[in-house]
Amino acid sequence: MIMSNPNLPSIKLKEIMADSKKIILRHGDKPYLLSITRRGKLILTASEEPSSQPITSTLVSG
Repeated sequence: MIMSNPNLPSIKLKEIMADSKKIILRHGDKPYLLSITRRGKLILTASEEPSSQPITSTLVSG
C-alpha cells in the first residue's frame, strides 16, 4: 500500500495550500485545480487558468 511506504516523499497539504481552499498545480504545461471541499475532501481537476481571477498560490512541478 502506498500510504504505508516510508520511502516516499511526503508533503503536508497545509504547507502548499497555506490559507487557500484552491491552488493551481502545474504538471508540464497543464494547469490542474486542487480544491478542498467544505467536508475536507480533495478534488483535482484539469483546469484552464481563470483569466479574471488572481491565483492565490502556484506550485510548479518539473
